[in-house]
Amino acid sequence: MYDTSLTLQQTYFADADEAETAMQKVRQAVDIFEEQSAHKDHFVLPAIRQYEPSLADVFEREYEAHALGERLRGLLTVYNHAVKTEVKMATGQEINRAFIDFMIVNLGHMSREEAVLNKVLWRYYSDEEIMAINQQIARASRETDRERTSAWMMRGLSNTEISGWLKAVKNGPEPVFAQLFSIAERELPQNRFRKVLENLTQGPMVA
Repeated sequence: MYDTSLTLQQTYFADADEAETAMQKVRQAVDIFEEQSAHKDHFVLPAIRQYEPSLADVFEREYEAHALGERLRGLLTVYNHAVKTEVKMATGQEINRAFIDFMIVNLGHMSREEAVLNKVLWRYYSDEEIMAINQQIARASRETDRERTSAWMMRGLSNTEISGWLKAVKNGPEPVFAQLFSIAERELPQNRFRKVLENLTQGPMVA
């Protein structure tokens, strides 16, 4: 999201090439968050509902992020159909403002999920059961969507978090682990990837 927001701020919306790069990033960001939301609704909230149904209801009613995503899609359509330069410029600025709203709402939403939903899962489910939910989500994700989302997550997570993520999927489907390992190797600087490997093997790597 930060990368997309920065690109939007730097874009001259009368330039077709610059604008297309920005629009692609906006579409990708909206797609990623809608996929994450769908996985939460289909796999995480049902697990929460078994023990905390009122809490699941609260998170199911948080529609603002979806509405903002739909607004962005509508603005992208308006931009693509615009002919006059002044209309493209005005619409581009509106997309920029709408994306900032989208980013703020989603960051707040993710923070609440991290603070509330994760604690509830840890309270009622074992590590193995939580891992099984993660594996369900991995199997439900299309390979292209999983790679796109995972690449951005690799760029934003700490070395310890990435190591924990890889350990969590290591005993699951082999193609999923292989794909994540390959993404980590591609996206991380060499020194960071080395530390991830050390965490995975529980010891320093020998050169």
